Parts: sequence; structure tokens; C-alpha cells
Amino acid sequence: MVRNRVKELRKERSLRQEELAGRINISQQTVSRIENGDNALAADILMSLANYFGVSIDYILYRSDSRREVENQAEFDEILERNYILCRKYEKLNRKNQELIFHLTEELGNGQRLKEEFLNMKKKEKQ
Repeated sequence: MVRNRVKELRKERSLRQEELAGRINISQQTVSRIENGDNALAADILMSLANYFGVSIDYILYRSDSRREVENQAEFDEILERNYILCRKYEKLNRKNQELIFHLTEELGNGQRLKEEFLNMKKKEKQ
């Protein structure tokens, strides 16, 4: 029996076995066998699962309780810290300024999306 966290990770995302199978291009029966520990995990399937769930292979195989590899963990911790600082600053703003920040981020996102669409359109015209 090969113990792993695939079922737990699948359930966290509220996926059926068929849905997970479709997303990583394997059969539902293979997902079932993996979750039951009946199948040794092939390297390509293991990498697909780790990439899909955003966790380390060691986490899937119970070799670590850390969801990410050490080098990725440092990057994740840095992003988390920046987001924490940003949220603290946001929470100190009055309601009117919070709404302003919210709308500005929406507009910036829309502008960025439009710019990317424009650049893609120009790239296609050149081809």
C-alpha cells in the first residue's frame, strides 16, 4: 500500500475523482487506485498532481508536512509578509479610502487586461 494525500487534496478542492482525472489526463480508475494506495505513483503522475495542487511531492507522499518545497517556501513566506503588511495598511484607512483603493485596484486590473489584449492583437497582426 502506498500512502498519500491525494484524496485529501482532491476533497479540499471539492472535486470528484472524474474531475481530477480529467484535469491531469488520467482515468478515474487510476485516481481511485492511487487514493486507495493500490498503485505506486508513477513519476509523471506524481509531478502532475504536485503541480495541479501546488504542493511538493514530499507533501503528497507524507514525507513532509510542509505543502511547499523549502526554496518555494521562502518565496511564499515573502509574498505572505508583503500581503500582510498591505492588509494592515488597508485596515488602517477609513471606509471611504478603502473603497477608493478597491476601485483603483479593479481599474488597474482592467487596464492591465486591456493592455495585454492590445499587445496580443498587435502580435497576431504581425504574424
